[in-house]
Amino acid sequence: MDMTFNTVNQAGDVEDSEPSDTVQAAWDSSGSPSMAVMEAVAAATGRNTMEMPSLYDTLDVEALDGLLTSERAAANGNVAVSFTYDGAYVWIDSSGAIEIDPNAARSE
Repeated sequence: MDMTFNTVNQAGDVEDSEPSDTVQAAWDSSGSPSMAVMEAVAAATGRNTMEMPSLYDTLDVEALDGLLTSERAAANGNVAVSFTYDGAYVWIDSSGAIEIDPNAARSE
């Protein structure tokens, strides 16, 4: 799956440097939203996905994938979901946008 990542600092400026605050990513139909979340959190935290806890321990992965990829979401407009995973705040929507804040305590 090809994903794009941008780092956004507190002021909202996009940078090409190391992650500072929020990582923005995008997923597409070539992969599942749940796998994109794991890859985006890994990128935001500088970790390997194999070292992270299972996303299944945080939420129902099949429900997340189904909600964001269903025809119902396309017919009813954009659907967005947010949750905390492995210490990071995750926001993902059915249009393919993902935002990760590696410091969940600041986001809640």
